[in-house]
Amino acid sequence: MALKKAKTNKGYEAEYWRVIQVNCNADRNDAVATFALYKDKKTRDEDANAVVDSYQIDLGEDFNNNVLSDDTKIGDNVKKSAYEVLKAKAIIEDAKEEGEEVQIDEALAFFADAIEA
Repeated sequence: MALKKAKTNKGYEAEYWRVIQVNCNADRNDAVATFALYKDKKTRDEDANAVVDSYQIDLGEDFNNNVLSDDTKIGDNVKKSAYEVLKAKAIIEDAKEEGEEVQIDEALAFFADAIEA
């Protein structure tokens, strides 16, 4: 899914706006979306990095109240999933052996033995 709206940027005529990121702040109950502009759908399908421009927008009160409200508990689900992913990545990072070709992210590996609180 995307939005179509033509814009000329850096000498390119482009029209295909797609949401590539939504940043939710559960503590403040707000969210910001980043829309990336591609030449067209075909270009986006062929190369996800072929971004011509991007635009960020605060999704506003309606989104915050309907999606991030306490009723849906999406904030808790997002945070729980983030903790799980962090832990899984940290365990993999911690299991790496040091070597010339392997760069270990010590800050990430730090969480390998973290426990849920």
